[in-house]
Amino acid sequence: MIHIDNLNDGLPIFKALGSEIRIRLIKLLLDNKEMNMNELAASLGITNGALTSHVKKLEESGIITILNEHPGHGNQKICRVCVDKILIDILPDEEDISTNSYSVNIPVGHYYNYSVFPTCGLSTEKGLIGEVDDPRYFAHPSHVDAQILWLGKGFIDYRIPNMMPPGNKMDQFIISFEIGSEAPGTNSNWPSDITFFLNHTKLGTWTSPGDFGDVRGMFTPNW
Repeated sequence: MIHIDNLNDGLPIFKALGSEIRIRLIKLLLDNKEMNMNELAASLGITNGALTSHVKKLEESGIITILNEHPGHGNQKICRVCVDKILIDILPDEEDISTNSYSVNIPVGHYYNYSVFPTCGLSTEKGLIGEVDDPRYFAHPSHVDAQILWLGKGFIDYRIPNMMPPGNKMDQFIISFEIGSEAPGTNSNWPSDITFFLNHTKLGTWTSPGDFGDVRGMFTPNW
């Protein structure tokens, strides 16, 4: 495979492929695996001299290769296609964000402070932690294993570790998670105002339209 990651570097290949005769030549080689110069010239209906320039362009671009063989008398040139794919990156590579960013995954149960009121509860991927609607279980040591939690009202605090090198300026901050309303049972028409704070600064409030817990999700446990 030929990989072109810069359009300027691909100019020799683009020029080599910019000829109907050279495209026919490549197809002949693909159909016959390999052919000598005399066979190619006869099949294309051109002279050996004209063929030489076409073959040279394809060889220089790395699309075909030429082998010298000696079948008894004289020196015979055998042509073969030597690539199966040409990959072209049109857009230039963007800056690798992995070298210019910091990310951290915080499990939902790794909160450090809370104040919750029923309906409320926590669950691991295997089962409930304690009893539902009992806020005391939010202090249970197993809360760090929780994969889901819910509360009728109150708040949950998370501590986001900042491991950026000293002196670096943060240009963007992204938080991603799944969240929705918490209704007694389920109710798709149950608006809930959910407000977000960062370092005691209010970022905004989002109104979830409802509690869609009656719809099985992709990762909902079988139980």
